[in-house]
Amino acid sequence: MIAKIIEGRSFGGCVGYVLKKDSEIIYANGLRTDSAKTIVQDFNFQRMLNPRLGKAVGHIILSWNTADKDMLNNDIMISSAKRYLSKMGIRHTQCLMVRHHDRKHDHIHIIFNRVNDHGKTISNSNGRYKSFKACKELNAMYGFKQSEGKQNVNRGRLKGNDRTKYQIYDTVKAGIRNSKNWTELQNYIRYKGVEMQFKYRSSSAEIQGISFSKDGQVFRGSAIDRSLSYSQIDKALNGIDNSKELYYTPFTDSPAS
Repeated sequence: MIAKIIEGRSFGGCVGYVLKKDSEIIYANGLRTDSAKTIVQDFNFQRMLNPRLGKAVGHIILSWNTADKDMLNNDIMISSAKRYLSKMGIRHTQCLMVRHHDRKHDHIHIIFNRVNDHGKTISNSNGRYKSFKACKELNAMYGFKQSEGKQNVNRGRLKGNDRTKYQIYDTVKAGIRNSKNWTELQNYIRYKGVEMQFKYRSSSAEIQGISFSKDGQVFRGSAIDRSLSYSQIDKALNGIDNSKELYYTPFTDSPAS
């Protein structure tokens, strides 16, 4: 099981997307499920308890490996989803779980209100780390197959930023396999249309992070994949380029890690 976390501003847009053809509501809490309209009304009514929160829409996609298909049913999905939400600190709020049947791999969409039942904001702090940890623990608990990562993603279905991120991911991974040091890596990915930029610690030459860019879009290495952070790439290159004689312009306009 893996998770993708999204935040948004429109319950109407999110509910409209999730309740499409080949979808099935398998669980709801604090919501009337007569129609998409009543679901949106209930979500928006509660969000008014904290009207200053712009991105009140929580949207999580839980996906399972195709190898888990025979062991999955609605009850198992609901059970694992509830445990996931609890581990993420998402409690005492409205929640909708919708199962889709339009892909080979089983997956559900969870929409929740980031304004809880008491009008408090549900924190999104350290969400990526907590999600990774929660999925790992639940995979062990339920016996789900641990995802092998981005290698199994269908590139042909990707669009926009996701498509660019995966293009960068594939290019940099291939570059690491074919490079002995940072200079060779830079030359390889540049030939493939990807640039890398370093962020330096203030008033020093110490590298603090790395970002990659393609077609005018810039992403932190760790935002693409944990393995593309500066420290992880440096380890993958086995420290061969220990001198760190890198002749690049410090990258300071946007965060990197």
